[in-house]
Amino acid sequence: MIETTNRSFPAIVKVIGVLIVAEAITFLLAALLHLGIQLPVGFSEHQIIPAAIVEGLCWLFLSLSLYAMFARQTWTWRAAVAAHIFAVVGVLLGIYATSRGPGDEANFIYHRVILVVLVIVLALLATPGARAALGRSNQVLR
Repeated sequence: MIETTNRSFPAIVKVIGVLIVAEAITFLLAALLHLGIQLPVGFSEHQIIPAAIVEGLCWLFLSLSLYAMFARQTWTWRAAVAAHIFAVVGVLLGIYATSRGPGDEANFIYHRVILVVLVIVLALLATPGARAALGRSNQVLR
């Protein structure tokens, strides 16, 4: 008899993975737009290099956490939490920066929507099921 192991992810990890993919894509698009690259997304942004750097780093860290998740690394949970904390701080900085100058409605909406999604994923990462599946079970949040 051949034994197989079930290597599929629990449902909560699948949801987290899909949300991180969406987050990473939006940060990559935002970084490219803030570099002044014209994309066929229906709108454009002014070239803002500091915003492009922060958004690019958010994309990089979220992508790294996705790699860890799909490669089933022991550090997946830590990478995902760290990436999300960094992204939340970056989005809060973006909200502050856009509130200090002439902002448009798209930026206003995007920053608040992505902030809510980031916080939801952080809450999902804090659940026992996600912590166990992503390599952080039975340990105190630090």
